[in-house]
Amino acid sequence: MSGHDWGSLGDDTAAARILDSALGAVAGRVQFADARLIEAEELRSYVQKGADPDERIEGNIGIGVRVLVDGQWGFAARPLAEHADAEAAAVQAHRVAVALAGSGKPVDLPPREPVSGRYETAVEQDPFAVAPARRQELLAAWLAAATAPAEVAAAQAGINAKRQHRHYADTEGARQHQHFTETGAMLVVTASGHGDVQRRSYPNSFHGNTAAAGWEYLSSLRMLDNAARVGEEAVALLTAPLAPSGHADVVIGAQQVSLQIHESSGHALELDRMLGDEANYAGTSFITPGDVGSLRYGSPAVTITSDPTVPGTRGSFAFDDEGTPARATHLVDEGIVRNTLSNRDSAARSGLALTGAARSDGWAYLPVCFATHVFLQPGTGGSLDELLARMGDGYYIDDNRSWSIDNQRLNFQFGTEVAYEVKGGRRGRLLKNFSYGGVTPQFWGSVEAVAGPSEFRAFGYPCGKGEPKQWGFLSHGAAPMLVRGLRIGVA
Repeated sequence: MSGHDWGSLGDDTAAARILDSALGAVAGRVQFADARLIEAEELRSYVQKGADPDERIEGNIGIGVRVLVDGQWGFAARPLAEHADAEAAAVQAHRVAVALAGSGKPVDLPPREPVSGRYETAVEQDPFAVAPARRQELLAAWLAAATAPAEVAAAQAGINAKRQHRHYADTEGARQHQHFTETGAMLVVTASGHGDVQRRSYPNSFHGNTAAAGWEYLSSLRMLDNAARVGEEAVALLTAPLAPSGHADVVIGAQQVSLQIHESSGHALELDRMLGDEANYAGTSFITPGDVGSLRYGSPAVTITSDPTVPGTRGSFAFDDEGTPARATHLVDEGIVRNTLSNRDSAARSGLALTGAARSDGWAYLPVCFATHVFLQPGTGGSLDELLARMGDGYYIDDNRSWSIDNQRLNFQFGTEVAYEVKGGRRGRLLKNFSYGGVTPQFWGSVEAVAGPSEFRAFGYPCGKGEPKQWGFLSHGAAPMLVRGLRIGVA
């Protein structure tokens, strides 16, 4: 976009002019309007066993305008090529809202004080400035280490980076400028032999791990150090004994806990889903707005927090996508549901607290309720070894292999890549095809202890939601936890 007079949207002043022109096009004709101007650039670099490297950089720039007229929302979005596109999007959004007059229950947004500000990810080294040859050199080294065993049939290593300039303005007077950078890496290995196929991944079983940081984040992942282990474990699983069925005590590792949070906590506590907005696509929730403040969701060891003010995570920001300032919120406090993941619209309709969880996948999408940085608070269970000793006999499991959960986020079954038999608090045999299931409040009610802060890790996730479908990019933090009497295996 550098050929246009506004230059890059890294320039807050230029972005503010475009936003003001959009809002000015509907001034005096709306109850409320907001505009989101976003420039995004994404890098994906991959190498697979037996294939040529693949690297691409893609970008886009555009504006989305939302207006409220007589209680009805209108929305329009356009790629940005000229200044006139911003005004045209606003006019179109107004036209949509007027056409919807009387079509539904009017929305009444409570007033709020406008907040303006600027936020920028702390970056030591720009990942886009790293030479492609350096990225390919690293990927080749990771892949070579992971594929050393002959039984490795397939493997993929990847590096990803994303930067966004996200600018927001509304008719209440808020003006916000946020500049994000993300960097991450992934490795997944598939082994085949002995009549079986097994998979191992690192550092997260969902597209690797990504954080709000620069190129320096890759060093913390120690990809090369873990690549050989991942390949060897995938091969070892081929001849490992099958995990049993029944009921057992289990220590669940941080990565698997993070997915459990995502599926049975994050989605279950999205207020738009609780109000029925997602029923036609992604489902509802077993939690209702009337349950907030009283529902026993888990044991006293379970406190789940939404806190986008934590730096360095994929769910970190200063303002959500409708201008609400970020803040820490206890969603579940010592087992009791206290708050939801809400935006202005859902909070207004339900009468519940606004928690600043309006997120969108860029300028072409309406903000919806999405997780931010949602995490299980570390507990007093000490180290992983101390948690295993507390359990005594049972199993240690980690790294998700499969997941299934009903549309109310109530009944679920998950499988993990690895499991270890634990006897007398010590890890023993490697087991394969471990699975467990349960009912969400019963499962979280069986959590006896959560490991301490030294075991806490954060995981970045992509998540799809909405019609039309959009991707949300968020994070979940967790430490290992001890669950008593868990149903394991498939009967």
